[in-house]
Amino acid sequence: MIKVSNLNKYFFRHKKNEIHVINNVSLDLPEKGLIALFGPSGGGKTTLLNVIGGLDKAKGSIMYNDQNYSNYNMSKWDQMRTHDIGYIFQNYLLVGELSVYENIKMTLEMIGIKDKELIDNRIDYLLESVGLKNYKRRRASQLSGGQQQRIAIARALAKNPKVIIADEPTGNLDSRNTVEIMNIIKKISEDKLVLLVTHEANIANTYADRIIKIEMFLMINKMPKILFTIQIFI
Repeated sequence: MIKVSNLNKYFFRHKKNEIHVINNVSLDLPEKGLIALFGPSGGGKTTLLNVIGGLDKAKGSIMYNDQNYSNYNMSKWDQMRTHDIGYIFQNYLLVGELSVYENIKMTLEMIGIKDKELIDNRIDYLLESVGLKNYKRRRASQLSGGQQQRIAIARALAKNPKVIIADEPTGNLDSRNTVEIMNIIKKISEDKLVLLVTHEANIANTYADRIIKIEMFLMINKMPKILFTIQIFI
């Protein structure tokens, strides 16, 4: 489904403190399954995820279902993100003063769904699927961290995307909520492609169908230069 070829990303290009954060990475990713990007903090996991999701730019080729997104035409990427990619973030990014219903409704309206009955039915189904069917009228700020992440998952699924991008989705959760959230994400991966960033080996080893290990190397020469290299292991 997703094919990336020869991706390279630099920070501070052509300066003494240049960082080569993505080093000639190529990947073939399937239509469904849970793919973990695993490695230490600061190793480039989120940067690679953002490039694949069109939130950041890099040199190289990115293909979605044989369509080329390499030239970073922003309207084309916006269309892709709006309809085909759902995002789950470590900090949930819900609108705290709005209700659970309103947080999910915004996503549905963004993709052009205006019919109230359809919106109500979709939200009821999503909330039941994440075990929070009775929380529709609660303000997001009144929920626990685990509950907020469940709502964030429901919001990501609202538009029925082809790809779910999950950046450290359990980073702020305790062990019990981590297991519950990862079980939901694993279930989602039975029908969709889930790209998961984590630095926790037990999560990657327990839930991932495939682990992409990101390693970080530090090289210092006479003109101090830091080089971060990504290596892929299948």
